[in-house]
Formats: sequence, C-alpha cells, structure tokens
Amino acid sequence: GCPQIAKTVEKWQTFRKVPCWSHFLQPEQRCRSPLPLSVDVPYVDGYPSPAHPELLDVLIETPGLKRSTKEHHLSYLSFAPPELSFDKFQADEQGWVDTIKSVNSGGMVRISTMDWLGQSQYASETVFWPSLSSAISEVIFSKNATVRLLVAYWTHFIPSTEKYLKSLLYSNILCTSSKYNHCGGKVEVKYYLVPGYNETGPALAHGAPTGNRYPDFTRVNHGKYAVSDVRANIGTSNLIWDYFYTTAGVSFGTYDPSIVSQLQDVFDADWDSPYTMPVKPLEASR
Repeated sequence: GCPQIAKTVEKWQTFRKVPCWSHFLQPEQRCRSPLPLSVDVPYVDGYPSPAHPELLDVLIETPGLKRSTKEHHLSYLSFAPPELSFDKFQADEQGWVDTIKSVNSGGMVRISTMDWLGQSQYASETVFWPSLSSAISEVIFSKNATVRLLVAYWTHFIPSTEKYLKSLLYSNILCTSSKYNHCGGKVEVKYYLVPGYNETGPALAHGAPTGNRYPDFTRVNHGKYAVSDVRANIGTSNLIWDYFYTTAGVSFGTYDPSIVSQLQDVFDADWDSPYTMPVKPLEASR
C-alpha cells in the first residue's frame, strides 16, 4: 500500500548511490568528472555516426503475454547528447535512425512519440532537423515500407508540429509522382488524444474556478519508441532536435524478437483505439 511505497521512496532518497563526481556530494568530496569539458562551436553540422557502434549480448527474460524466452539477442544503448557516447556507443539520434532503416523490404515501422518537430524548439538559433523525416521517406522509397507515426495531441501540443507532419505525408505524393518510380511504400500519421487532455491545468485562476479536472502536464500519451519488424528502440527523448543535442537522454534498443513483437502489440492497440485521429495530408498540386 501507500505507506510501504512511501517508505521505499524515502529509503531510495536517503541511500541513493551516485558517482563520485555527482553534485549530490560536497565540492571537497567529489572526484574529477570523466566527462569532457564543453566547448563552443560556431555552427552545428550533425555528428559523425560510428560505423560499428558497441552492441551488448544481454540475456533478457521477457515473459510478456504470449511466451517467455531466455535467448541471447544483441542489444545496445544510445546516448544524448552525442558527447556522452565516448566514441564507443552510438548517439541517440543514430539509434532512432538505424531502427527506422532496419525495416525489411515491404515491412512496417511503428513510431510513437509525445512531441514531433523537424527543428529545434529551445535553441537561440533555429536548427533545421530532417534526420528522422529523411529516414522515413528513405524506407518508403527504397524498401516499399509502411511507416505509422503516432503523435500525442495534448494541451501543450506544439502548433508547428502539424506543418511538419503534413510535409512528411507529402512523401506519399512524391512516391507515386513519376512513372519511373517503383515506390510502393507509404506513411500514415495519427494523433492520439487522451480524454480530458483539454481539461488540464490549475483548478483556480485569479480565485475563480477554471473547470480543469486534471493536473497540468497530464492526460497525454508519453510514448517515445520506434519498432520495425526486427528491432526496437525505447527512449527518453522527445523527437525534437534539442532533446538529442542539448539535453541528457538514453535509449535502449534490441533485436530481441519477443520485445519487438510485444512493442508492436502495444503500438497497434493505441493505433486502433478510438482515441486516435488521422492527420489530413496536403493535396497534390496540379
């Protein structure tokens, strides 16, 4: 019950284990951080991707709903910002891009995210960020893959998101725009709306009731994962440039077929639910 949970949380806060360079320690108790010092650069031009990033052979028990496996399958960790990769692990952006591109010919990629934006949101200078959109368009054209993208629609929905989603949907028009194209793939985009998403926020404003029924920053699908037919990537970053280059985040990825299939099931349950709404595409010009 709640008392036991509170006791567990209190113990975790009291006996937290931290690295010796943690700022939970007093300055005189800290060791020197192994992380490199930051430097300012005059521009942003992506980040080199390791050709052979570190893969982990980890035994994972996945009971799930259908089966239990104790087989060895390659997995990986990817980190944001890229400096935390230590030239050994892949950057978080690469983990997402490689998962999209891992789809088999004629297969399907499923992506669920709270936020989607093809640029930076918080940087002082706007950074255009086509990495994920380009990867999606690439597998539509080159592998005839279907890509399904589920984006949360909530109180703090970013207005310009829809323009980028419609731009992505235009890949369907480009796919069949020429008789020379042998393109059979497509992208589908839906919003996921949790009931009550527009009734979140403070209960009172200037002493008067607001009608809000739920706390702020709730009633939202907080998913951040991608899954192809062979690989899964489960992350902590919203799909916006800033989260991959200016804040700390990590993804766990795996080729474990049991995890892949269960994540596909989770996505399909959301995709087919009554809480989704298709994003309308742009019309083809004549």
